[in-house]
Amino acid sequence: MLSDREILELVEGARQGERGARGRLAGALRPLVCRWALVMTGDPDDAEDVAQAVLMKTLSAIGSFDGRSRVTSWVYRITRNASLDHQREKRQEQRLAEKAEWLAESRAPELEDPLDDIEMKRTLRLIRTLVTELPMMQREVFDLVDLQGLRPGEAARLLEMNPNTLRVHLLRARRRMRKEMLARPVERGTEGKR
Repeated sequence: MLSDREILELVEGARQGERGARGRLAGALRPLVCRWALVMTGDPDDAEDVAQAVLMKTLSAIGSFDGRSRVTSWVYRITRNASLDHQREKRQEQRLAEKAEWLAESRAPELEDPLDDIEMKRTLRLIRTLVTELPMMQREVFDLVDLQGLRPGEAARLLEMNPNTLRVHLLRARRRMRKEMLARPVERGTEGKR
């Protein structure tokens, strides 16, 4: 491991465009960043992803390093933020996968008229498709309020979002769903035809 002085010299070389300085800097920082990322994520694969992002960001932002702190302190902050962002994205992907699985497993209520039952199933299939096409924030808000039945205020607290912002996302999601449902007729299959 290089000393802070040696790393600072590599930073200066990289800032001045010295040939090979960026590669040497990345090589010097990589073990440290990987170790920090592993501690923060707890997963070697996630740590590798975070380290790659951190090194790219560090090298592209090298001109903004002002020298008021140690290079390692600056890189640690970048690593910490990248790890938190990565874990946030991973949790969001996991929640989305769970919601998609729940939607896929949910069944239409059994209706007395078989034709109504077929139509309900087709409509639910269309809704499931359209929900996955919404932008992420609209999808989350629509799911929490319209599919899971939370009040907008509860959903806003859960998502740590301003209630007015949530209402705007909900309104946009509902408008888009309505527009798409009217534009796409429920698929007519061969169900019910014999």
